[in-house]
Amino acid sequence: MEKKKRKVDEINASSMADIAFLLLIFFLVATTMDVDTGMTRVLPPWVDAEKQKDNTDINQRNVLKVSISKGGRILVDEAEYTQADLIRDKQTNESRLSQETKTFLLSPDRSDKKDTVVNNQRLTLSEGVVSLKADKETQYKVYIEVQNELTHAFNEIREDYSQRLYQSSFEDLDPEQRTVISKLVPLKISEAEPNDQTKK
Repeated sequence: MEKKKRKVDEINASSMADIAFLLLIFFLVATTMDVDTGMTRVLPPWVDAEKQKDNTDINQRNVLKVSISKGGRILVDEAEYTQADLIRDKQTNESRLSQETKTFLLSPDRSDKKDTVVNNQRLTLSEGVVSLKADKETQYKVYIEVQNELTHAFNEIREDYSQRLYQSSFEDLDPEQRTVISKLVPLKISEAEPNDQTKK
């Protein structure tokens, strides 16, 4: 006599979709996502073409040109720098590039200056801009090292102004004080469109 096959009860899966939907909502709400902010840069102001013809000498005076070739050759204006010039001295905490950038920004002979008064102290601010241009095949390591030294120069000036105005390090300032210093010394690094030497 043939045995009857026992019928297996089916599992009710109608609520599985609801559970999966709730789990999806939970993970979307509970998960945090890192946002890459990138590198903050301030571009130079737009200049009318006719005015630019009359102010060519003034504009060039306020621009420190830094360029990097695909072979890692670094030019600052007309002077040639090497990767060794990106290494900071242990005593001064300055590299040749960061020192040159600071000199350009602080020296009255290198870029135009304007005076301002903050907390009853007279400060001289530079109107100089650092223009950075790299080849599309520039090594990423060299490019970042140049960026770091240029930024370091601006940070050192911010630190000096923080000590003068608030007798404190820039890192220890409250948000309002940091805003004041950041406006006095904006990070003026303009990045030009990279050269493409692969077609040459």
